[in-house]
Amino acid sequence: AVVSTQSTGNVQNESNQTVRDVVLKTDLQTSSQRMPLSNPTGQAMVSKLVPGDNISEVINHEVKELGGQLLVCSVSYINTSGEKLMFRKYYKFQVLKPLDIRTKFFPTPEDEIFLEAAVTNTTPHSLHMQKVSLVPSAIYNVTDLNFLESGESIFAESDYINPEDTWQYVFKLTPKLDAHEKANVKGVSSVGKLDIGWLSNFGEKGRIQSSQLQRLIQPQGELVVTVQDMPHLITTNKQFTLVLRLRNTTDRKYNLHLTLSQLPNTGVIWIGDTKKVIGEIFPCSYIDVSLDLLAIKSGVWEIGELQIENLLTNKKFNYGTIGQILVGLD
Repeated sequence: AVVSTQSTGNVQNESNQTVRDVVLKTDLQTSSQRMPLSNPTGQAMVSKLVPGDNISEVINHEVKELGGQLLVCSVSYINTSGEKLMFRKYYKFQVLKPLDIRTKFFPTPEDEIFLEAAVTNTTPHSLHMQKVSLVPSAIYNVTDLNFLESGESIFAESDYINPEDTWQYVFKLTPKLDAHEKANVKGVSSVGKLDIGWLSNFGEKGRIQSSQLQRLIQPQGELVVTVQDMPHLITTNKQFTLVLRLRNTTDRKYNLHLTLSQLPNTGVIWIGDTKKVIGEIFPCSYIDVSLDLLAIKSGVWEIGELQIENLLTNKKFNYGTIGQILVGLD
């Protein structure tokens, strides 16, 4: 987190003597470093400071570390005897996390990813949210789903998030890779970084840029079967068509044969030929196949089973279920 802060250092002459060459220096001590915040060269702010007068300095700083920190204010001056004197004041404070961010990934069969980012205001004050965006990695395109078609934010009623409130943001990530490249991606994939900006109740700017969000890539099979088109609801005694996409993710040509089997105690059955010659699918390409079914009983039913054989190698691919459908009464 990066939070812009502003403070004022004030030095007042409470003695009955005029002092000269007054110097005010401020440093910040964190758990990892000590950094100068003002007057690093130690130049005198005024040539003299008479009794009762004061000098002040505005100190701007970006806080980047959490935890306990120490502000060190050093003052030096020359008294009427020509002696150079110095004293220090120490101010301890805690830097707490202003926002709590939790993320979830929701992959789809079409290789898209929906990212949900839940942002909670952990401060005791309202924050004016200026920006919540996702900067994608090189292998993804991102669509921001937090705006209406009119361009208005879904949080249009107020840009202020109250203490302990949680706002949920959703982004859709679409891979740039083709099928063959995706088949060769294994392990962990970097999705992108969240970039969040806000203003505090005093107008101080804050910003968080997360580290790279990562998700585990599940190994992709040689032959990927996805549902391209299917009605969401059908009534009993009605025929409907299911469109499947068969994708060859390898660098080898396939020649496919399809066998359909009925699931036990199902409410939807295959009709027509249960054995079909699909034909050739070239490397890193796909073919769409239309299959006909009949709804015979109401309820929510799984659709299956499929066995696809590559006639060139006699290798068989089995798919128990490929989707569900809701069947209502006629």
